Amino acid sequence: MPKMTAKQRREMEQQKRREKFGGKPIQEPAEKPSKHSKTRGKGQSAPTNPPVKKEKLSLERETQVDKIRTDSFVLRVEVLSALHLGSGQADVNVDAEVIHDAYGLPYFPAKRLKGLLYESALEVVEMLSCCGEPFFSRKDVDELFQHGCTSRTQLVMTNLYLEGYEKIMEEWAYLQKAYGTFFQPGDVLGQYTSLRYQTRIDRETGTAADTSLHNMRVLEPGIEFCGEIHLRHGSLRHMKLLAMALRNLRYAGLKRNRGFGKIDCQMVQDNKDIRYVLVKEALKEGGVL
Repeated sequence: MPKMTAKQRREMEQQKRREKFGGKPIQEPAEKPSKHSKTRGKGQSAPTNPPVKKEKLSLERETQVDKIRTDSFVLRVEVLSALHLGSGQADVNVDAEVIHDAYGLPYFPAKRLKGLLYESALEVVEMLSCCGEPFFSRKDVDELFQHGCTSRTQLVMTNLYLEGYEKIMEEWAYLQKAYGTFFQPGDVLGQYTSLRYQTRIDRETGTAADTSLHNMRVLEPGIEFCGEIHLRHGSLRHMKLLAMALRNLRYAGLKRNRGFGKIDCQMVQDNKDIRYVLVKEALKEGGVL
């Protein structure tokens, strides 16, 4: 029998493989797998791309105006950038402290939040006036916040605390009572905050000015405060004004013009954010949409 060449042997092997698999063409691997590559076991499917994170369903579609109550809602404030809510206190380690309770848990003071909300409502009125659509007036804002006048409508605000504050407070209170040496209010506060250091540059020398180094404590992004807001003798119009003021409220605390204190506010009823639909309805009534 004549000796076969290497090419003839390869052709014969391919013919045998085709006969074995029923005459179907055999697809050769495009590239030999590396010894470091992982092989899949029997029954395992090929890896797929990671699932795309779905965007939150627009709560505007789930909420109807006629189902919105005008007596109360839960206000949620999410911290989006470093936030300094000053307490006016300082010590040898911290030049500007944030406000917190006796256990070291930070909170958002109601009086300060109400002042920010009032200023935001005034800005809304000014912007609408500049657009030629003043469907809210300065009088509406003053009556809602009882600023310089008295009205039947009353906006009652309370301090905003961390989500699940009651349980968190009880746990820290127990630890501080049982193990006071290891758990102090300052240790608790450090779990939610960090220190930021700043200095002033001497324009003549281009270096840090003497005795200009100072620090301040800030709340970390991701923290959420919440609390119930009551509106006595209010109407849907008052709720719309509040919604627009909360939509416009973007910053709080110190150094707002330097990127600090960015926040996002939500008006929650029945686990739905009613702020968007209220703003949309207000703009429709005003002829903006």
